[in-house]
Amino acid sequence: MRHPGALEEQKAQNAGQVLRRLAPYFSPFKHRLIAIGIVLVLGTLADLAAPYLLGVAIDQFIAVPEEGMPLWLSWLVGPDVGRASGLTAVMVTLAVTYAISWLLNVVQFRLMVQVSQRVLLTMRGQILAQLHRLSLDFFDQHQAGDLMSRLTNDTQVINDMFGQGLMRILRMSLTLVGIVIAMVTLNWRLALASFAILPIILAVTAYFSRRVRRAYRETRRTIGAVSAELQENISGIREVQAFARENETIGEFRAVNLRNRNAVVTAETIGALFMPVLEVLSTVAAAVVIGFGGYLVLGFSPPLVSVGVIVAFLNYVRRFYDPIREMANLYGQMQSAIAGAERIFELLDTEQSVKDRPDPGCLPGVLEGRIVYEDVSFRYQEDEPVLDHINAVIEPGQMIALVGPTGAGKTTFVNLLLRFYDVQGGSIRIDGCDIRDVPQDTLREAIGMVPQDTYLFSSTVMENIRYGRLDATDEEVMAAARVANADGFIQRLPEGYQTQVGERGSLLSQGHRQMIAISRAILNSPKILVLDEATSSVDTRTELLIQEALDKLMSERTSVVIAHRLSTIRKADQIFVIQDGQIVERGTHQELLAREGVYYELYMSQFRRQEGLFEPAEAPATGTA
Repeated sequence: MRHPGALEEQKAQNAGQVLRRLAPYFSPFKHRLIAIGIVLVLGTLADLAAPYLLGVAIDQFIAVPEEGMPLWLSWLVGPDVGRASGLTAVMVTLAVTYAISWLLNVVQFRLMVQVSQRVLLTMRGQILAQLHRLSLDFFDQHQAGDLMSRLTNDTQVINDMFGQGLMRILRMSLTLVGIVIAMVTLNWRLALASFAILPIILAVTAYFSRRVRRAYRETRRTIGAVSAELQENISGIREVQAFARENETIGEFRAVNLRNRNAVVTAETIGALFMPVLEVLSTVAAAVVIGFGGYLVLGFSPPLVSVGVIVAFLNYVRRFYDPIREMANLYGQMQSAIAGAERIFELLDTEQSVKDRPDPGCLPGVLEGRIVYEDVSFRYQEDEPVLDHINAVIEPGQMIALVGPTGAGKTTFVNLLLRFYDVQGGSIRIDGCDIRDVPQDTLREAIGMVPQDTYLFSSTVMENIRYGRLDATDEEVMAAARVANADGFIQRLPEGYQTQVGERGSLLSQGHRQMIAISRAILNSPKILVLDEATSSVDTRTELLIQEALDKLMSERTSVVIAHRLSTIRKADQIFVIQDGQIVERGTHQELLAREGVYYELYMSQFRRQEGLFEPAEAPATGTA
């Protein structure tokens, strides 16, 4: 299902500004880049020598020479060489220059690809690190597929541009400068005639460049939408098939893909229109050389230009407009890379909403686990408070249950404790320390969490449990699994602890995934534990095993439990009933039942029949369990 407002509009940026942002990525490789520049210059010189050698061959050994032999040629073939021998020597020299040019091309492209791949590695690492730093509210507003597109598609188009495209642009630029110098040196009159249509080419290039950049920015935006739609459809494949919504889903994807197709067609069409215009202009330039060159030969005695120079000019003119055509072709790629870089820098420039303070404090070395919520308020949207002036004290070792209707603020209560979001009013303290004074990684290492929907990585059972403490030995991992009652089912798996669990743990049942999550938390051995009811989606037998493991895990720990089942709630030291963003009741299970208030109503409507304590027509006596 699409989220039409999920993709942000892109702000146009100056290309020079984007390129300046990219420059620091290449600065660590300045020595290699200098070597690439030297090779580039030498290769360009070798390439530019070819037309000149052709002209020399014609003027000195095919036509009747009107002037003396150039000094370098006399040194190469000797002053009295025959025409056939001299022509052969020049052709061999021409072949050598082509070979040198080819070899230097290979060297420079290989060196640049190595540099660009390292830049790509650095950039992708920065993006992933930034994604890990950003707070949850950022991911609430952005689709995972679009973020993946920035990490893969946008970085790849930058790599393509700077791996080969940039070298081609630099070489073409040097070629243009070299051709201008060579043409002016050979015959300035013919050179001026050849440059007559250059202003037209510059005007055409400026016109198309503006349109191409806008078009390619749209292609980068729409490919992100395609990635986002595809990722969502793959992740939700069970729901798609369960509700037989394949046709509707495919239709939505086609609509998103159609936007991308239209954007790409527009961009490619604009680029394609540019090429024929340049072809016509280059043909006109060649005609000018032939016509004006013929005039300089036939209209003057002696001729103001030789036939060999005209042939050299024709080659130079062709090569002069080839770089322009090539750069025009690469211009679209450059614009696509700039548009991709804009999206990447937009992500890298995104500020964290939850930040560590410049001089963060730290929690005590040995935690007691006392948690205090003092006048805490929070809202996701300005006019919709989620928690409103919450006050609560959780003593060390206590088990606190959070109950209330959906949307009451239970999950927000624990998200604020973990600093997934920061409180907007009041404070939360652990052992007297404001959690905003604690580095986020330090805080979260002190708090263990077992979510209701356990996420397992596409790895082995062993590695998923070890995720709780990366330096744990295999023996410690297995010991944690035994405490969590998970060792039994793990040993029955095809490869035991080395069994692959599949994407998101898809090869395991919900109950087994929960046991692995509990094993992970036991291995971490936190002083404070947050549980989003781990038994709400499993069968009764598995629930008993999980509950037994949870009892061991919560022993002598401060525990905050989002409760959905009575079996957990009845054991709590305190139950906080949250409604409309406030704690409206608090007390033990028996005390709250005796009051016959909000908790009593929740108990009657949600828990009584699940536990089977009473007949449907009966009401419990006040104060009874």
